[in-house]
Amino acid sequence: MLNPVKRLLCFCLFVLIIHSCGEGQALFKINQYNIVSGGDLMPVITLFGNYPLNKYISITSYFYVNAYPKGSWGEGLAGLTVTPVKGISLGFLGGFQSNETELWRVSPIIMLSKKQFSFFGAFEFGGTRYRWDAMGFYSLKTFKFGAEFIRYYQMYAAGPRIEFSFLKKQPITVFYSGLWDWTRGRYDSMFGIYSTFGFSPGTGIPDD
Repeated sequence: MLNPVKRLLCFCLFVLIIHSCGEGQALFKINQYNIVSGGDLMPVITLFGNYPLNKYISITSYFYVNAYPKGSWGEGLAGLTVTPVKGISLGFLGGFQSNETELWRVSPIIMLSKKQFSFFGAFEFGGTRYRWDAMGFYSLKTFKFGAEFIRYYQMYAAGPRIEFSFLKKQPITVFYSGLWDWTRGRYDSMFGIYSTFGFSPGTGIPDD
């Protein structure tokens, strides 16, 4: 029987196969970012996929792995996202995780967009590792200005976030978040880079 880590890797491969068969209709995003907290560096890589069945329903997948030496962790999730009206998408994902007290993990998500404004929220549960991520943006040409609120275990942090995109044919985005962790009374930082391939009509795109 496969252990949780191998299950996650198999799940990721399954997601990649699905999107490679999408004939350009699927969205696929790869994101690498780093969290600096208390002098420690936590590298993270995520994969996000969205395959529209029609303009109302999409198959959504998410894969996350951190390489933090003091507590590495990964998850693989999949589910459905519904877009009842343009600019509003609601989803529910479920799957597996590694190095936790529970094998299962679930995550409701919400994505909102209207003209230059956008919002994304994900709320993950399973085991002791609670993880919330909510962010809102105002887009101005190649820049996005906004704020981010995160919860990780018992840590709560919030602060401003800025993103800059370059290259027209295949945009690449770099970003930085300055976060005040009020559970520990200190500043943390998050910086990274991501790129999105394909498109997904009527649904938003998470930035983490």
